[in-house]
Amino acid sequence: MAQLAAGRYANALFDLALESSKLDVFEEEIKLVLDTMKNDEKFLLVLNHPQISGEEKMDILEKAFKGRISNEIMGLFSVALRKNREAQIVDMLQIFVKKAEKYKGIETAFVISATPLSDKQIESIKEKLSKNLNKRIFIQAEVDESLLGGVCIKVAGHIIDGSIKRQIDDLKKQLLNIHLA
Repeated sequence: MAQLAAGRYANALFDLALESSKLDVFEEEIKLVLDTMKNDEKFLLVLNHPQISGEEKMDILEKAFKGRISNEIMGLFSVALRKNREAQIVDMLQIFVKKAEKYKGIETAFVISATPLSDKQIESIKEKLSKNLNKRIFIQAEVDESLLGGVCIKVAGHIIDGSIKRQIDDLKKQLLNIHLA
């Protein structure tokens, strides 16, 4: 139910962005807000604290973002706070960014590797995915040492797992299925 409400708010802001030709502006401002919230755990704790009033939360948001984001996004915060939906603000913003990227034909690819990839490797992956999917690709690279080697790519609802860990797991399954005569 909360995700449904967050989607409605995101859709309304998205429609407003298109009508006012501010899609790119809103998207950049929302990414700024999300980065701020992601990098400051206390910010989200205060925003979601039940004993802090909506007015106090709005004051905090205004102090943090006044002059850095548009009135329309501040308006979204105001409406969300009045409706006691502050817990869904991050979801609203994330849904908006996904809608904006989809609208612009951009797909985010999560590239997970055992060690950090070079810029050249990331660019090569980006070019191949862009060509195969016929979309602009944004790469979000992560490191997961448990993969042991290789890469795992999650994009457009697909998983391409070329990790050593997956290969070992596949081999283990094959060995378990061998019946000795």
